[in-house]
Amino acid sequence: MKKNFLIEGCSLVALAAVAFYAGFNSPVTPATPWESIGGCGAGGSGGGSGDGIKWIGQGVSGGYLEAEVFTKYNVGQNFSAFTVNPHFSIKPTWDTKVGVTIPFMSHQGEVQYRSNQTPTDRTTGGLGDISFDFSKTIGSGGAASLSASLTIPTGQYDVKRGKDGGKEILPSSFQKGSGLYSLTLGWDYSRDTDKGIWLYSLSYTHPFAMHLFSGENEFNDSYWKDIKKHGDRFKYRFKPYGENDLGAFTPPSIGGSVAYGYRGRSGIVQSFGVNFSIPLGVAWISSESEGTYDPRPDPDHQAWSLALVYGLEFSNPDFPVFLAFSLPIHDKAGGADSKNEYSEKPMKKWNAPDWGDIGQQWTIAVGVKGSFF
Repeated sequence: MKKNFLIEGCSLVALAAVAFYAGFNSPVTPATPWESIGGCGAGGSGGGSGDGIKWIGQGVSGGYLEAEVFTKYNVGQNFSAFTVNPHFSIKPTWDTKVGVTIPFMSHQGEVQYRSNQTPTDRTTGGLGDISFDFSKTIGSGGAASLSASLTIPTGQYDVKRGKDGGKEILPSSFQKGSGLYSLTLGWDYSRDTDKGIWLYSLSYTHPFAMHLFSGENEFNDSYWKDIKKHGDRFKYRFKPYGENDLGAFTPPSIGGSVAYGYRGRSGIVQSFGVNFSIPLGVAWISSESEGTYDPRPDPDHQAWSLALVYGLEFSNPDFPVFLAFSLPIHDKAGGADSKNEYSEKPMKKWNAPDWGDIGQQWTIAVGVKGSFF
């Protein structure tokens, strides 16, 4: 997927001619994702399956505190991203584990909001959204486990670039955070074979928003100070759906994976896996204009996506190293409706794979583990 947010076949200049809420004091209210589905935002992640890379191997043991650091480089036709994801965990009991992930990232690529504009190179980077996780082994054999993780909005999600007085908010793919909380529930199961291991997982992710203390949109005194505020978009303590304070909407999603780890060679574990993600609805994006509340369906939304993953662990018992390669495959984005940019219909369709993008986007990762105390 190209991350330049160009709506193919329909210039945003032409779309801007459609009557919508473009002025600060306009009485017209734009469509919003939860209005079209009865007020509860039951939708899916618009971003796809991710890279699907996770550690498969012998791992490390012997310490009270375990550290795992993944460094990933994701590249496409007109973008690249570099992330470092340190994860620290402890085991309060033999069958439970709690941990925290503190991500850092750097994004580079082209941004093009309108087809008659020249693409502009942009760069962002810094701290992302921090996640806390908990897992518990279940069953007599310990082959299955249940997990839960909570991501909190610590990363900036309104990064702007441009000249003074004319800055534009960058697309979500360039932001360091989502502006949302996100709860993920997971189930994992493993089955040993003669020379390997099969691993299966299922997960459900549900984004939501809350301001339990202030009860107000984060930008009420800046971006929205001249807008006539009404409804739970600007004043709320809790929203059970994933609309952030800019108006971008990330609905829930389901995902899963199947992987096989081959342990037939001493000191090495090779793994092959497929990771998939299915959005339960359509993601929406916010306006790039500061001060304009104009959410609309994401023209780059993917109705389904998967990733093919190969991993290789060098199983040193004290300091294992993991190398991985991920190739994404997803459906061809439906683009925006040329007559109504607020219509979700083109994005809801399940299309054939985007053959032109296969092989044009990939992720490589290097991970290390260690235990302490």
